[in-house]
Amino acid sequence: MLKFPKKDKIQFALLGSGYDLCNISNILLKQEFKKPIIVTHSKKFHSRDKKLMQNTERDIDIFSYSKENKIKLIEEDNINSPKLIKKLLDFGVNVIFSHACRSIIKKEFLNSFQNLVLNIHPSFLPEERGAATYSWRILNNQKFVAATIHQIDERIDSGPILFQKKKILSKKELVVPLDYDMKTTKMYESVFEDFLKKIQKNQKITTIKQNEKNSSYLPRLYTEINGAIDFDWSTDQIERFVRAFSYPYPGAFTFINKQKICILECFIEKSKIKNHPFIAGRVSKKFSDGSIRIITNNGFIRITKIRVKNEIIDPVQIIKINDVLFTPRNFLDKSRMTTISVKNMK
Repeated sequence: MLKFPKKDKIQFALLGSGYDLCNISNILLKQEFKKPIIVTHSKKFHSRDKKLMQNTERDIDIFSYSKENKIKLIEEDNINSPKLIKKLLDFGVNVIFSHACRSIIKKEFLNSFQNLVLNIHPSFLPEERGAATYSWRILNNQKFVAATIHQIDERIDSGPILFQKKKILSKKELVVPLDYDMKTTKMYESVFEDFLKKIQKNQKITTIKQNEKNSSYLPRLYTEINGAIDFDWSTDQIERFVRAFSYPYPGAFTFINKQKICILECFIEKSKIKNHPFIAGRVSKKFSDGSIRIITNNGFIRITKIRVKNEIIDPVQIIKINDVLFTPRNFLDKSRMTTISVKNMK
């Protein structure tokens, strides 16, 4: 059981970044809690997320948001810094809430706030600990969204659970990672409001230990390295792979005539034809709508949008019939073997 301070005594600090962290802050403001303190990584490390979310409704600048709402914001790359801990304690912080925080929080930090340090994670823990949740879910052909509030311990997403919810949705509702992201926001709102109801009633909150037998861990993915398409895969596997690295990401990639192209949109064309693997990746037809058809091991895929040198174009603009989409083995091997640190993502 966890006991939290009363509503008028509670001072939240929010660790992390992004739309959902700002949305959690908005919920606190709407329900007349004290203004939270926001702790985020250095501005220079926000550039990738800013670029990915540009021109979407989730494009929010946490620095501008904090200034507009007169919320104290601290830039800090070392969450476990004794100086940061002291600063937060001096501000009267007694409950920490994390989302998209880049650091693994250590024991000294946890103890400084009596272990009232929580995280909100986009899965039904203990399943899908780790990162790149939505991309992995598409790859694994899983059509649901979820959210879990859990107490943070010194490991990754493994602490006791306070609240969690899960909702099954259709493929039409969940096409690319951005769809999962937007639908998960509603789940976050729901579990966070359940949490705040307990606070407002001054009730203790029951925690449930995670069942390690059911746990799974997903490594971080970096599209520019991990998004290499292998045309030896089945039609369905290629189509899911393309969706997994599509919006808001730059797109799964391959090469044509030594030119790197990223595939953003495609769909499967049903066929009973079983093609020999030797011909997989070859362009068999161009269409008046700008799309192309490529041959796969067990059918066809229609490619409708690609990205070349950061420009989104129709495939027919650079691809001809009988061209072959092909990913060299060194790119495929690197894709499978590499996990890149979030700080090295540009």
